[in-house]
Amino acid sequence: MNIYLLRHGQTNLNKGGKFQGATDIDLNQLGKKQAELLGKRIQKYNIDIIYSSDLKRVIETTEILNNYIGAEIIIKEELREINMGAWDKLTMEERYIINEDYAKQWHKHLADLPYPNGECGQDVYNRVKEIIDNIKKQKHENVAIVTSGGTIAILLCEFLGLEQYKRFSMEIDNCSISIISYDILEDKPIVKCINDTGHLEDLV
Repeated sequence: MNIYLLRHGQTNLNKGGKFQGATDIDLNQLGKKQAELLGKRIQKYNIDIIYSSDLKRVIETTEILNNYIGAEIIIKEELREINMGAWDKLTMEERYIINEDYAKQWHKHLADLPYPNGECGQDVYNRVKEIIDNIKKQKHENVAIVTSGGTIAILLCEFLGLEQYKRFSMEIDNCSISIISYDILEDKPIVKCINDTGHLEDLV
């Protein structure tokens, strides 16, 4: 089984360097173009089924790319981005203004610290795990999961056997592709690629 982890397209909060977490926001025009190119890229992968977060930016990305695939879409709230709590919609600089001491500790990334009034990485994996377990029980050959960058990095850490704070060493760009080859018999994931954006090279 191949699992394709696909990040949503760009939003205006992404463009402005702000974190959006659980904030529900649509794609901007560049994000829509990215989703089109993602759809054209993955149509050759024979996707059997798509699992999508229920956030607008993710559903919109899923619907656009599915024009090239025509697969069944299953929407799951559990696939949402990590809840960034009090830091949602803030820039990195604004985080320090409202909570300097905690921001300094958090940004060292030496532990899986939660966002203020929000989630940590392990919280997200705990809510996504049942979906991953159910996917592994299916007989599909190629499964796409469309979600957000933080959720993808959290899943990759789990597949790689890394502590969750290590996710901050990964870059997960808008409409990137990360691929997991899952050996069902051995119950073993093999990470084949992370953050492939070759299909977006001509966008400016």
